Amino acid sequence: MARHRLGVWIAIGIAVTALVGGPSIAGAGTPIEAMKLTSEKVILVLNDDELRQPDRAAERRQRLLETVGQRFSYEDMSKRAMGEHWQRLSEEQKREFVGLFQALLCKSYLNKIEGYAGEQIEYLGERLANGYAEVRARLVSAKNDFLLDFRLVDRAGEWLVFDVVVDGVSLINSYRGQFARMLRLLSYDDVIARMREKADVALEARVR
Repeated sequence: MARHRLGVWIAIGIAVTALVGGPSIAGAGTPIEAMKLTSEKVILVLNDDELRQPDRAAERRQRLLETVGQRFSYEDMSKRAMGEHWQRLSEEQKREFVGLFQALLCKSYLNKIEGYAGEQIEYLGERLANGYAEVRARLVSAKNDFLLDFRLVDRAGEWLVFDVVVDGVSLINSYRGQFARMLRLLSYDDVIARMREKADVALEARVR
């Protein structure tokens, strides 16, 4: 499972971030075109010598965070991660959960993004149906290859990622299982308290 989780975060870092201020990713056309464009952009920001300077580390991380927020649908991810429990939440609780879940994801993938070591993405194809899409790719690294499926939804003409599947293991399904187990043992408020503790250091840098 550790291999799959690592592959997920490397994939997110390489293929689903883009340089802030670049061309609009919404205008990329098909889902696979959008993914290819963001891949090119993330390589630029990661290889930018100026942004590698220690005094610009915070700026570099914030650029990545802001642009991931443009590509991800954190609400869709949160809804799927909570499963049947989502409908039991009030609107205020839903907003709080989305914010905390977003902060946890940001905290997790930023470390993997900044550990980028020349891995490459090869795009293999795409499937579209009823406002949803799946882009298949292969992540090639020095030690391992991963098969990836990026699951996207069309929101107002923009393709947003709501799940990443690495070698058949879904990121969101993994979180859904974790939350389900926690909610069998703990109250929702206890779960939120634990999330808040883990996400606290990422909240200030959170994409809004």
